[in-house]
Amino acid sequence: MCGITGAVALNHKTIDIDFTERMVDIISHRGPDDAGYLFYHTGCRHIRKVSFFLDLTDKRFRSLSPLLPYIQDEYVQRELGRHDWDLFFGHRRLAIIDLSPSGHQPMSDLSKNIWIVYNGEIYNFKEIRLELQNKGYTFRSETDTEVIIYSYIEWGIECIKRFNGMFAFALYDNFKKYLFFVRDRYGIKPLYYTVINKDGKKTLIFGSEIKSILEYKDYSPELDYKALIEYFTFQNILTDRTLWKGIKILPPGYYMSLNLNDPDPKLKKIQYWDFNFTDKFINKDKKELEVNLNTLFINAVKKQLIADVEIGAYLSGGIDSGSITAITSKNFSSLKTFSIGFDKYSASGLELSYDERPKAELISYLYKTEHYEMVLKAGDMERCMKDLVWHLEDLRVGQSYPNYYIAKLASKFVKVVLAGTGGDELFGGYPWRYYRTIKSANFEEYIDNYYLYWQRLIPNKSIKAIFSPIWSEVKDVW
Repeated sequence: MCGITGAVALNHKTIDIDFTERMVDIISHRGPDDAGYLFYHTGCRHIRKVSFFLDLTDKRFRSLSPLLPYIQDEYVQRELGRHDWDLFFGHRRLAIIDLSPSGHQPMSDLSKNIWIVYNGEIYNFKEIRLELQNKGYTFRSETDTEVIIYSYIEWGIECIKRFNGMFAFALYDNFKKYLFFVRDRYGIKPLYYTVINKDGKKTLIFGSEIKSILEYKDYSPELDYKALIEYFTFQNILTDRTLWKGIKILPPGYYMSLNLNDPDPKLKKIQYWDFNFTDKFINKDKKELEVNLNTLFINAVKKQLIADVEIGAYLSGGIDSGSITAITSKNFSSLKTFSIGFDKYSASGLELSYDERPKAELISYLYKTEHYEMVLKAGDMERCMKDLVWHLEDLRVGQSYPNYYIAKLASKFVKVVLAGTGGDELFGGYPWRYYRTIKSANFEEYIDNYYLYWQRLIPNKSIKAIFSPIWSEVKDVW
């Protein structure tokens, strides 16, 4: 999990650079291993179309990149103040693949004209790298970041359709003066952005987290009531809105482009991938389908085991994490697993079944993992609430405070941890939650019953009562 952030002046000559270092520092928890800054004068807003840049490191990580000047240096600060900079990239690195300084970001090609800040992992980067090498490309690092750069040079932005992974990145092409923002197919890695219009000057700010955007001086925080009512209705925000008015999240399977040659560049949003559901019946033997699914699942897990650091796994005792642990343990001589349980002495009734530690311990025993556990007690949710809100930022997902604690435990031992998130959604878990919908005779009835299910949680009349003071502002999204 790295952190990316940046800014670009859309219709004027310079961004405000006084806040750029803070934009990077505020997401330091995402990348404790390195920091990088790129200030670019693209030349798009000047008569002389000359471009130049400053590629900087941080004083705290100077030993990793001794040839790069660091942003805190007095001479660098004077140089930053002498020029107009209309593009900024910032990065905090969590080193997973190629732990050497060669993985420093922002990263460029050899010509220093294609630049990227990137968060994520491309699982098939080695295959793509080999294909590019056969075409004559050479690499200076073992990173998947560099593979993205040369994939773009070879195939253009359509290269993203070749990537199997989780990713969010910004890429600047100085040859074409184009800027791209990309998010993976399922939206695993976040990418937030906003366009600030201050006295007619438009500036785009982006980041892995909203807090980077909030650090930029010209954004004034304001609650988005439409996003709030959306959350109250569905317990999720299903659009690209956030609780911060004007700050949006790039949807999964989309990329955005900006042509900086335009006098007033406009964001162009393109969907490059969507689910491809088919009504065609697949007439295959059940046993054959089971074998195919098993092969797909094993391969999917193995693809995520590529790392130059130790990998662990969450282990809840359920089918999802248990299956992942079973496959992963066969690929490592020693696998660390992490479980969370609940203090049974303060529980009663149905709550007693929520502690899955005995099942997790059994799986750990079967697959000989090095197992670690944590027990949550009454009051633990309240104790972590402030930190939890700071990290979650938005009401897009449930708070799931046990995840906060188990992540803190796992981080003491490993940098990468596998999780069984999404198993129930893919394979029809939680049937008791949707008993109305699974009995639907057709799609229209399914939609009606699904909506009634959400009404059970917060009825229409209750929502209208809560939002009555601002109903005129939100009724159009109701």
